[in-house]
Amino acid sequence: MTSKRDDHPAWVPPYLARLGVDDPQSLGAPSLDTLRRLHRAHVELIAFENFDIQLGCPPGIEPAESIARILAGRGGYCFNLNNAFHELLTFLGYDVTVHRGQINGSVASAKATADEYDTHMALSVVIDGERWSVDVGLANSHHEPIPLREGVHVQGPFRFELRPLPEIGPDAWRFLTDPAQTTFHSMDFTLAPATWEDFRSRHTEWSTSPQSPYVRWFQLFRRDAGCAEYVLDDEYTRDEGAGQRTTRTLESAEELFKIATDVFHLDLSAIDDADRAALWDRIQRAGAEWRAMQQSAGN
Repeated sequence: MTSKRDDHPAWVPPYLARLGVDDPQSLGAPSLDTLRRLHRAHVELIAFENFDIQLGCPPGIEPAESIARILAGRGGYCFNLNNAFHELLTFLGYDVTVHRGQINGSVASAKATADEYDTHMALSVVIDGERWSVDVGLANSHHEPIPLREGVHVQGPFRFELRPLPEIGPDAWRFLTDPAQTTFHSMDFTLAPATWEDFRSRHTEWSTSPQSPYVRWFQLFRRDAGCAEYVLDDEYTRDEGAGQRTTRTLESAEELFKIATDVFHLDLSAIDDADRAALWDRIQRAGAEWRAMQQSAGN
């Protein structure tokens, strides 16, 4: 493991400040405790969000642009969040690697080969010879790094599982969400190294295609030690695990933006009133469509 550099680019102090670190030198050399601290702060304070995709002005996923979003008080989805965190950890001296991943809505939707993985950017960090799954862009999952070991891993009220996928390849793994969570089933990933450029094509599709889940549905997530909170279209949910979940329908654009600011720590001051109204109209229509689909599926 390399040592943390004494000098730093201009973006490092404000990035760390968003994570509650006022003095970069206070972090010391790379360690598991510091990695845990940074990871927890990231998922608590920097939200998974797709405001700009919903508004028809999707951001890029280049590292500099992803970092600039965070400095501006914004978040992003996995290609932004994990890409930016990769840059920060690399600068701080961690042995961090980007991996190709695949989000599975169900087992049936899983890809047959790792060559097809491109819907999620995953990270891993090796510390003292052990590899850890690091993911600040997987919606309502990781609160802390998870050791890359087969078995159940409990974080707060949630129970996750890691399984090797020998049928896919020697370096393929499956991360399974808590059985009581309902947002996605699992995420498959391969430990083969990747780069952010490997996700350009998928990002273009997911940020612009009318069939993309990020274009069709509004999504906003954060995680802390005791719960996961999220907004899907016009419904706000607080999930405390073990089936302890409360959901309510939001009533206005003002309520949505207040929650996004107060609960999800986003600075949305650059979104003007006209765009807020247009977004709220879009979100309400998508929410009604989703509920109609669920009702039809239940009949």
